[in-house]
Amino acid sequence: MSAREYARILDLATAALHERYPDRLWPLIAAEVPRICGGDDLFIRKSEEWSAEAGTVRLWTPGSPGAGCVNDDAGRALRHGYPWADYARSTTDRAPVTAGQAAGERTWRMSPTAAMMRTAFGTDHILGLPLPRASGPFNGYLLYRSGSAFTEAHLARARRLQPVLDSIERQHELLVQWRQATRSADAHSDPDERADDYGLTPREISVLSLLAKSLTATAIGRRLGISPRTVHKHIENLYRKMGTTDRMATVLRAKACHLLPRSPEARP
Repeated sequence: MSAREYARILDLATAALHERYPDRLWPLIAAEVPRICGGDDLFIRKSEEWSAEAGTVRLWTPGSPGAGCVNDDAGRALRHGYPWADYARSTTDRAPVTAGQAAGERTWRMSPTAAMMRTAFGTDHILGLPLPRASGPFNGYLLYRSGSAFTEAHLARARRLQPVLDSIERQHELLVQWRQATRSADAHSDPDERADDYGLTPREISVLSLLAKSLTATAIGRRLGISPRTVHKHIENLYRKMGTTDRMATVLRAKACHLLPRSPEARP
């Protein structure tokens, strides 16, 4: 991996750590991930379980204001999950893999799904980039490439990118949950404005949310994909910004300031 490509991954990780509104990250991801991994300007995110009957498949292109849904025929083909679903059921390996590797090159080329992808997107090759912790048949990203196939170098870059994308997904989930919970507890104030009052970063908000669940630094690190030492640094920053000296006081202060939802018994 070149220094420039590595710098792109670091830039993506930095953007994720500082963006409080995670949905703003997807256009950046849609632009950077295909460049790093050798894909065309086409990017699909599949965050739900594969199902031929239901589920939304989102397509992103660089410069687009948001994600668009694919058409019905292509959507059904993608939701069916060929060849990703069968491949994922046959192995616990969650390394990036091309459609040709998952199904066999000839089998993939002759499949109805490959024909549909050529018609819908004008592409010949697909790279599946699953999230490492995905428990279902496939949860992650699809990158498309026309002309020559994805190379081993492209796959190596995708492997380096996996933990960054996984961290972004975890951060996104926690921030969405935090925002929904705090807004439902106090509909008259903005949780982001309250976080700004204390100078909390998005990462510190995630750690605070997990502190409220009584998780240890090790458990928080596993949830966020970071080391316990880094978790302790975030906790120290929370103490300083919240004016507290221990976890219990920090969580109680955060609830009193509507940075965390209060438990039902604590509400008037």
